[in-house]
Amino acid sequence: MTILADPIEERDIWRALWRALTGDALLILLCVVASVGLIAMAALPQQPAAGTSDPVAYSRWEAEAKRREDAFYEPLTDLGLNAVAQATWWRAALAALIPIAGLRLADRLARLIDVRRRRREGALRDERRIHVILNALPMDDLAARLRARRYRVVQPGDDVLVADRAPWAELLSVVMHLGLILAAAGWLLNLAAGWEAKSRTVVAGALTPLPGGYAVTLADSTDGSARLTAVLQPGDEPIALVDGQEARTAGGLHFALRQALPGYRLSVVGREYKPLLIRASNFVSPTTEVLITLSPDEPERYLAIPGARLALALTAGPSADQPVRLRVFAIPSGKVISDSIVQPEVVINNMAFQFRAARSAVIDARYAPGDALWWIGLLATLAGAIGSLLYPIRRILIRRRGGWTEFYAAGRDVRREVALLTDPRTGANSS
Repeated sequence: MTILADPIEERDIWRALWRALTGDALLILLCVVASVGLIAMAALPQQPAAGTSDPVAYSRWEAEAKRREDAFYEPLTDLGLNAVAQATWWRAALAALIPIAGLRLADRLARLIDVRRRRREGALRDERRIHVILNALPMDDLAARLRARRYRVVQPGDDVLVADRAPWAELLSVVMHLGLILAAAGWLLNLAAGWEAKSRTVVAGALTPLPGGYAVTLADSTDGSARLTAVLQPGDEPIALVDGQEARTAGGLHFALRQALPGYRLSVVGREYKPLLIRASNFVSPTTEVLITLSPDEPERYLAIPGARLALALTAGPSADQPVRLRVFAIPSGKVISDSIVQPEVVINNMAFQFRAARSAVIDARYAPGDALWWIGLLATLAGAIGSLLYPIRRILIRRRGGWTEFYAAGRDVRREVALLTDPRTGANSS
């Protein structure tokens, strides 16, 4: 007997394209590419988004990357794994995930609507003919076997039987695909509207500009604690910065304290309590008070007090908790007059050098408006993926034409399911 192909099995370029776009292979490939990028971002030092336009941050990243990756630095850089967020292949995979997952999401929602409205119950969707057998078991026996395996069974007619796992399998798939869309959209939003500023030195009482029109300063602190308080534009709530912890704000800003640094506000009082002018640089006019910060890039600072013919040199200790060394030289001879550590007040030649603590720090700042979408999407994707693995979408359609019985099926492991149905040794209560 010749079994004629159903129209759904005939060659159709549009159906073939639909199957290619909504098939598991393409989605899995995109997820693998996106996951490789995320793993690389977590495991490897990533190039600053500003690139070489921020030479300090770029040089620090390059030194760290070469130290950790050694001989693999060049290959990893060529593959874009040291700058995943700027890599075209990773951005393209994220962008493609949204429409591909959207097509599959639309298909799952259409299935749910059909189930709810009891439409197309006896029609083929994308099922393919798996098996044709002569003198198969009666339809009622096949239905009993399918119910024993936890399928929802519908019999639109005496010669047609449909079994599926709706609506729970479709709902789990909806959650997974919706999660993929949200997660990809969150990352794309971060790439489009977000920014990062690495290794920025922030000092107390002075605004440090950040991208996006933001600025940050440190609240004045006189204790030796590593706990600092960052303040955005005046009037904003302060943000506590603790070494080793990331601080977040409700607006999507993230701060991380890299290093706490010593800093001082220096003023000099001469005879008769007259304040003396201090020159911090040849390019800045002398003032009666200067802000001094010591950083890894500039661990030593020199100042001049022209009216007293003195020069000062401040040298940072190995860490922020170590005392700062103070040396005083005579001008122009260069003779060392004093060599000590910084105190709140140091008296030299009847002049009082007053050092008021003004802490500074090196911080990382980033703006990530899509993080909420990313985390919600990630959790939904994981929940839906685990559920779909345990309870996958399957649909089996059985047609009886005379003495012949045709089995159509779609879904994971459906050939095994059909084989169990047609095996005469399998009982109705097998699972």
